Amino acid sequence: MASFDKVIPPGQEGKITLEIEGNKVQATFSKSATVSTNDRKHPLLTITLAGKIIPYVEVQPSTTVYLTGIYGEKVFKELTVTANDRKKDFKILRLSSNMDDKITYAYYPDPEPGRYTIVVWKNPKLPTVNTWGSLTIESNSEKSPQKVIQVSVATRGLIVCQPSQINFGPVKFTPTGSLVKPVEKTLDVFKVEGVFEIRNVEFSSAEYKAQVEPLEAGKRYKIRVDFVPTSKKSNYFDEMIINTNDPQEPSLRVQLLAHGI
Repeated sequence: MASFDKVIPPGQEGKITLEIEGNKVQATFSKSATVSTNDRKHPLLTITLAGKIIPYVEVQPSTTVYLTGIYGEKVFKELTVTANDRKKDFKILRLSSNMDDKITYAYYPDPEPGRYTIVVWKNPKLPTVNTWGSLTIESNSEKSPQKVIQVSVATRGLIVCQPSQINFGPVKFTPTGSLVKPVEKTLDVFKVEGVFEIRNVEFSSAEYKAQVEPLEAGKRYKIRVDFVPTSKKSNYFDEMIINTNDPQEPSLRVQLLAHGI
């Protein structure tokens, strides 16, 4: 928002007041305003306002937490919480989350008054997953009684698919009944530690078929995937599901892509 003196007498000064609403900018910001005048030498002037928004309750190093690890691995992050409102002693009253089955958390007051440490742990027994949730800090801050931290939780599996995505490239639709050589791709599936078996392979479309070949019993397999497009599309987006006997990774999903020509 802006207010200004529209007419400035010769040799006098005028005022331009610019105001930025703090709830519409984040972190470090830079905004500019263009001033149009009837001065022939300087018809346009640019005024730049730069600054940094300081939150009432500050979480460092970030309000987004990433917890990623393999099954059974201990993964945690530490956060520091302080308040920039010095009118009263800052206190954290409570922590709550919408993903208590995936994380645990606790907070501890630091020796420095008004400063806290929050520790967030990933559930080490969490199966292979990639999901988001939130952790809410409730405090006695009058200006910011709630502060939300976004939490990403991911369990990486010990079973690896290479490549993790299959792209068949350009494919041509062939009417049903015609003899056609399928488009073929292969991928390796192996376990970094331990043994496993592939039980079966499923597809989201009947246009695909798979053949599983053991390369190293219980350790490594090669899967040949044949694709015969029986419907005409500009782009194909499908999925292959590899079912295993592993309790932590009972199924692996591989995206299948192709471009119709």
